[in-house]
Amino acid sequence: MSHMSGKTRGMAGRNRHGIGRAAGVVLGLAALAGAGLAGWTLYRVATAPASSAAGEPKGPGIAKVETVEAVLTTVKQLIQDGQPGAAETVLSNAVRQFPADQDLRLAYADLLMTRERWADAYDQFLGAMEIGQVPATVEFTAGTLASMTDRSETAAEHYARAMRLDPNEANYPLYLASMQMRLNRLSEAKASLAIAGRLAPDRAQVWGMLAEIGLRENNPRISLQHIEKARAIRPNEPAWVMTEARVRNRLGESDRAVDLLHTLPQVEMERLPVLRLLAESYGLLGRPGEAASRFMDAAERSPRDAALAFEAAQWLERAGDRDAALRWARRAGELGHERAGDWARSLAAASDPADRP
Repeated sequence: MSHMSGKTRGMAGRNRHGIGRAAGVVLGLAALAGAGLAGWTLYRVATAPASSAAGEPKGPGIAKVETVEAVLTTVKQLIQDGQPGAAETVLSNAVRQFPADQDLRLAYADLLMTRERWADAYDQFLGAMEIGQVPATVEFTAGTLASMTDRSETAAEHYARAMRLDPNEANYPLYLASMQMRLNRLSEAKASLAIAGRLAPDRAQVWGMLAEIGLRENNPRISLQHIEKARAIRPNEPAWVMTEARVRNRLGESDRAVDLLHTLPQVEMERLPVLRLLAESYGLLGRPGEAASRFMDAAERSPRDAALAFEAAQWLERAGDRDAALRWARRAGELGHERAGDWARSLAAASDPADRP
């Protein structure tokens, strides 16, 4: 990423110090907007030292401190009054007038995040980074926005920079590892998770992610060691229960997988990924009828869910009950499942050779 000259970065640094005097205004912005990801800029602003002079000279495109304070005060009031669109307009115009003002860009990015304008917010982060170096928290937020907008490679670059800026924060290598896993760079992901594990050995995510890598690398014994660590920390976390069930299936211990999945709360047992994993476990045990029963029960409780009906049909066919499979497949088709109709016709034709074209 390119950067402006040292002179411009210096002016941006003085601007950041000046904005420290407006920290209360900016911090109020995130609270009033109910920001989710927003706030990294605000933390930086709140902890910046105060400027010695509010009216210190600025370079081209950089606002005076009092100008920024006025903008943020107006934005805060507009949000308080329930006018987020007007607040966005104020910040948009301010950024257009002062394009080299890093603080205005970051404040605008924060506001855009409160409005779930992820791609636009990311563009403002990039603009701020072109002006000069940003703190690790800002790189981290930019990485998360890049991830949310399906830019995994770019997200990984942001997380790596955040790590270099603050090597003692475990979230940065943890999130970097998640992007490396998404990109199938498993060796790099393991190295990042090793760093995260040293920094935060009590973070279950570290060991759960390592268990997932073990499964991808077809090493379930290693996966079992890691998932047992994750579950020692968070024994009832559904994600880790499911991961251990997958490991047990891979180890030929599907009876234990079934027992594990039955420890989940009923609300979790109704979720399609859990039902599919439970059905897979029953299938590995040679009990497809029980898998079909689970899907039929779930489909009766959610009578408009086409996916559940179609899964019931498929497992009924595996259990040898083609008539029931056809009924459930037709039901799934009536509910809008895109594959159910063709599947039912194929099954009917296979069941009755006279129906074949």
